[in-house]
Amino acid sequence: MAALAANAAGRRRVPDANLHLTLAFLGATDAERLAAYEAALADLAVPTLDLVLDRYGYWPRPRILWLGCSETPPELYELVADLSRRLRGCGFVPERRSFQAHITLARNFAGPAPNRPPDPPVDWRIDRVVLVESQPGETGSRYRVLRGWTQG
Repeated sequence: MAALAANAAGRRRVPDANLHLTLAFLGATDAERLAAYEAALADLAVPTLDLVLDRYGYWPRPRILWLGCSETPPELYELVADLSRRLRGCGFVPERRSFQAHITLARNFAGPAPNRPPDPPVDWRIDRVVLVESQPGETGSRYRVLRGWTQG
């Protein structure tokens, strides 16, 4: 999927291994809070959802090119709300802006987003949720999965 952004000028392409859909951004987290988050999510039931990523978007302020859905399944919004509810009890503060399902394709993108939708659209199956640690490096971040939850 990152190849969709491969020919875009003035960008830093997101490596294939880093492509993801963020459901809740936790930020810097100490070991105690991490343990609390994991306990709060212990019995998380993850539905199987199929997303159709069929439109590009561009956020000029952070200069992000992204791929998103024209129609987001209600079950995905329900999953995000469940995660937020569970994590709030551990001190998590959700973002003020509403959730928008998207996959970041490139950073430092000169813009604007391509006018045409991806052809064909990208089918993205969600059947697990993972807790990921971002490890910054000289060539960008590397993600390490700490724990995962599947259908339950």
